[in-house]
Amino acid sequence: MSSADIRDMLDLPSPVPAANRPPPAKRIKTDGKKLDGIHRELHNLLGENTPAVTVMQSKFKEKPNWMQKPSPWVWTPFKNPARKDDLELHHWVRGVPSNDEYPFAKFNKPVDVPTFSKEEYDKCLADTAWTSRETDYLFDLCRDYDLRWLVIQDRYDYKPEENEPPSMRTLEDLKERYYFCCRKLMELRRDASGADWTPRDLELYNAMNFNKDKEIMRKQYLERLLSRSPAEIAEEERLILEYRRLQESSKKLVQDREELLRLLESPQTANSFAQYQSPQGLSQLAGNILASDKNRRRKGAPEAAAQGGPVARPVPGTPNGGTLPQAVTPQQAAAVQNGVHGTKQVQQAGRAATQPAPAVSKTELAQSATAKKVAKRVPPGQETQYGVSYHDKLVQGVYLRSTKISTLKPTVQTKVASILAELGIAPKLAMPTAKVCERYEALQQAINLLIETKKQVDKLDHEVKVSTSGNAGLQSDAK
Repeated sequence: MSSADIRDMLDLPSPVPAANRPPPAKRIKTDGKKLDGIHRELHNLLGENTPAVTVMQSKFKEKPNWMQKPSPWVWTPFKNPARKDDLELHHWVRGVPSNDEYPFAKFNKPVDVPTFSKEEYDKCLADTAWTSRETDYLFDLCRDYDLRWLVIQDRYDYKPEENEPPSMRTLEDLKERYYFCCRKLMELRRDASGADWTPRDLELYNAMNFNKDKEIMRKQYLERLLSRSPAEIAEEERLILEYRRLQESSKKLVQDREELLRLLESPQTANSFAQYQSPQGLSQLAGNILASDKNRRRKGAPEAAAQGGPVARPVPGTPNGGTLPQAVTPQQAAAVQNGVHGTKQVQQAGRAATQPAPAVSKTELAQSATAKKVAKRVPPGQETQYGVSYHDKLVQGVYLRSTKISTLKPTVQTKVASILAELGIAPKLAMPTAKVCERYEALQQAINLLIETKKQVDKLDHEVKVSTSGNAGLQSDAK
């Protein structure tokens, strides 16, 4: 039974005609080849996508084909162009032999040893210790053995003539003679041609500057170094370690001294006085002085200041301890600060001072008398008795006086705490009054100073012991 029969039995509408039905989507055929080294389930998940990572599976070497015909090897003669005797040798060559140049001939790089004529020798190469014949013999050996000086010295066997004195040449003598002749030939030929020195020629000329004395001294030092005994090597290593330790300790000592001197020096002022040398700076300074004067008057000034009369106040740049006389009013002080001495402002200020003061009521007089009593300070000897103290600046809010005690570095604080424990002093004060806190801070600073002093003394004692032991060792070696 088909779906059309079922629709007829249930009186269901017929489906969309086949003519109007869209064609089914074509399935894209994927490549049936399976990648090596990947599971089938993972390959099915990829679908039509190309794998992001190419899976390469390591394979073993293919099995050789033993039935294949082997390549031929031919016994072929050859000549080395580096040789001048036309010697013919043979070697095996795979395949058909060819007439190409010997492949290892390119590695034959001879050294360019200069040649010279009789005129050049007589002009700049003549030497009483060397003859022309012996010099030619030396250059021939250098050309044959490519400046391999140990081989040249081993093969050097010059036979002097009857009129020539016998000579025993060392390796340094041979080097000195060869490089001397090369430098002289370069100078002679460069002067004759008149060409300028190129950087390469200058580098070669400076490289051939051979110093015989330094070479002998270098070899002597090397022989002494190689002839040391194990005890001398151990002693040298110990001295080197001790020298490095002394250098580090001296650097640290210098840093400690600089830090100590920096702490002992007076603090440098952060602000500069150059800003008060201009008229604007002077006017700003006068304004600050007048503002501070007003603040003092608000807190409670003497009676003379409360009545508006003349008052003595400190002014920079004036005699008598930096104060003005009693006849100077605040207006005159402001005029002096602005640098207008003898001007109309000073005259007006003087007239204002000579005018009678306005009438003052009894209430103002009582207030001024009270302010005068409050402004009176307790004598220094009675401050402790009455519990009175004066502060330059108070911190807002309530705080414990013990929290204001200065602390040291963690390492130093631990040492100070141990010393205080030995003295029987608790790290936390039971009664942190002002005097107790002051004495406690002074004791901490004294202990810190003693610790630093002991540290420096120990360092100096150790250095003295080391230098004494070193001097004793040197004296014993000298004996």
